[in-house]
Amino acid sequence: MTTEERKPARRGAAVADRDEMTREGLPPAHRVICACTNMTFAQLEEAVGKVHSQSFDALLEETGAGKTCTACLLDLEYYFVDLKARAPRNADAGHVDATGETAAQRSWKYRVYGWLDSISPPVAWASPNHIPILAGKDIETWLTVTNHDLLFDERKSAPLTTTVEVRRADGSRLWRRRFRIPPGEELRVRVDEGIADQPGELAVGRATVVSRADHPAMRGTMRPQLEILAARGTCALHAQGDVGPGDTWFTMQNRPDDERLFLLLINTSGKGQSAEISYPHDAGTGDMQPEARTMLDLPAHGTGLHEVTLPPDAAAHVGALPFAVRARLQHPCRVYLVCATPALDRFSIDHR
Repeated sequence: MTTEERKPARRGAAVADRDEMTREGLPPAHRVICACTNMTFAQLEEAVGKVHSQSFDALLEETGAGKTCTACLLDLEYYFVDLKARAPRNADAGHVDATGETAAQRSWKYRVYGWLDSISPPVAWASPNHIPILAGKDIETWLTVTNHDLLFDERKSAPLTTTVEVRRADGSRLWRRRFRIPPGEELRVRVDEGIADQPGELAVGRATVVSRADHPAMRGTMRPQLEILAARGTCALHAQGDVGPGDTWFTMQNRPDDERLFLLLINTSGKGQSAEISYPHDAGTGDMQPEARTMLDLPAHGTGLHEVTLPPDAAAHVGALPFAVRARLQHPCRVYLVCATPALDRFSIDHR
């Protein structure tokens, strides 16, 4: 089926989806708003109704929605503001809200917040997205942020103000710029320039992207994308939000003649931390004990790169079997698996 043949069916699906909108433009209660947390609209509505969900950031923290792949952020932003605007402005003192409290039982702080919301509706803020930067001989990293409506006919996308901040591996800021992206347009900017000044055959850094809409709208295609250009190929990946401390795992094979494997870590916190990287761990195919352990120091807001290289005895034991690599983190961080040809002229990248 050609692209042209698919378009009517997809637009028909979009129209049917709009027909499901109920209660003066709100989606049905069962519709999933955040796929990563499986949050339905009913659960979102309940969370927004809680007294302590007075800000968009508080809503994200309390529910966990919008913090993994970030694809739903603008949808969440729209419905957060919409639901807050629909809430009664002057609740009766005996009215019991979603928390089970009456207005008279609320603390003075929340009553002040409620009064402020009654005269100034909440303003939603987008969470930051992070992308890794690779730089080296014939290696470029580009950032793209688009602002297209796609199939969202009932509400168009809004003009975006996008702030991009680029930092070196040591966490120092290289540059910070603000861009305007009108509906129907896109931003494409190279972010690796200045990163390649670091020593080594492969230099790394990070970019942080924050996009804010002028007014509530459908998210369209605003999610940032990175593109890594090398001499013999190109790869791409969408940007990510923060992930908390703990263990991050990747499964891989040891094929040093065909590929080189790297863990790229972005320290998204304002604190320095040491990441413990260990391998090979058992990936379900046999008994393996980690023989390589490395402590990778990550400055605040910094980036680190570790090449996964099995010791000779471990390589002989593992052979062609898959094995697991663990990165143990103390603070929020993003971890990526970078695969490259031995000559570093072609890459692929994945995340957890």
